[in-house]
Amino acid sequence: MRNRYLNAALILIGISSGLIGNYSSSTPNTSKLLPPGFAFAIWGLIYCTGIYLAYKLIRNGAPESKYGISLISFGYLLSGLWIRFDGHPVAVAIVAVLTLIDLVAAIYFLTKATISRTLLNLLATFAGWITVATSLVIADASHISTASDLTAGIYLAAALTIAFALYLFLAPEYGYVGTIAWATFSLLFTRSVSGTPIFVVSAIGFLISVGLILSKAKGVEVLKSGM
Repeated sequence: MRNRYLNAALILIGISSGLIGNYSSSTPNTSKLLPPGFAFAIWGLIYCTGIYLAYKLIRNGAPESKYGISLISFGYLLSGLWIRFDGHPVAVAIVAVLTLIDLVAAIYFLTKATISRTLLNLLATFAGWITVATSLVIADASHISTASDLTAGIYLAAALTIAFALYLFLAPEYGYVGTIAWATFSLLFTRSVSGTPIFVVSAIGFLISVGLILSKAKGVEVLKSGM
């Protein structure tokens, strides 16, 4: 019982840390891989999911997944630490990688647990966005995000390849690939990359994401009709 209260606390502390971060202190970002501001509205969904999960933990307990829920809770805490390392790209990249590993493991365990598909997909959205964010902070730390359009485009293609591989590893779940679709779609509205290799890679990534979503939807329909 204590464990579920601890997990709820980790989630709420992580969300609180993220919400009160002084984002205005960041230096101007000239990254060619940074999506437009509206893309980050997805954090509203991620935070609402975390608050709902914390409520379930406090009120009724959580899905039967000792490792999955604990890892998700720790993931929220880690994500809340990112802003605390603002201005230190390498430190942020390290925290990002740790968060990504944590969340991929969490979703893997949760897919094997008794959990509603809706909640699982919402949590997979968190993992998907962290995948995107991790690729961005690594690009910033290694200065790839401000390199030539071709170099940044090649890096984006490699990052998306890894993201799609993780999607296939994680069951797969709608929420994860849906987030990749959202991120690549938003990149198409970044004026600085219009018509560049980054734009082309983003367009291809978006089409692949939509294709994977439709493919999974068709697979679910076939499975239901067979039953």
